[in-house]
This record gives sequence, structure tokens and C-alpha cells, in this order.
Amino acid sequence: MTEQPITVIATIRIRPGHERAALDAIRHCVAQSRLEKTNISYQCHRDIGDGDIFVFVERWASPAALAEHETTPHFRAMAEVFRTALAEPLHVRITREI
Repeated sequence: MTEQPITVIATIRIRPGHERAALDAIRHCVAQSRLEKTNISYQCHRDIGDGDIFVFVERWASPAALAEHETTPHFRAMAEVFRTALAEPLHVRITREI
């Protein structure tokens, strides 16, 4: 049986003064992630009511594809920026379409 794709919904809040570094890391990661062969789609949205909140919506071919993505240089670079840029813990949901 073939695994079904997964959707990741991740929400972050950026700490004041860290916006530039976070945006640069996000934009780079989005662009590079879209090139990964197991990526179906990868987007990051900014909350229109609170500009410090960003929501990632990602579709991956499988949980294994997501795990592989998390080892890439672009993901690790973004995660490193987030170590000091996040105002609160990252909130992640991994889902499957019903």
C-alpha cells in the first residue's frame, strides 16, 4: 500500500527585532523546499492581523519525505535562525486529508 501525502501546518511568532533574519531564512527555505522531489507544495503566509505570526502550509509525499526535508541545509539554517528569533515555541500539526 502506498503512503498518503501529509500536510504540515506550522505556526510561529517572530520576536521583535528578528524579522529581517527570519524573513530571509523563511524565503530561502521556501524556495529550496519547493525544489525537493518529495515536496508537493510549500507556502508560508503572514497573518494580516498580527504581522509577527507566520503560518507554514506544506504538503509532503510521506512522513519519511518530511523527515528527510528536516535534514536539508536550508531547513537546518532556518531552524538555527528560529532558535533566537521565535517569541514562543513553534506549533506544528501533521495531518492527512480525510
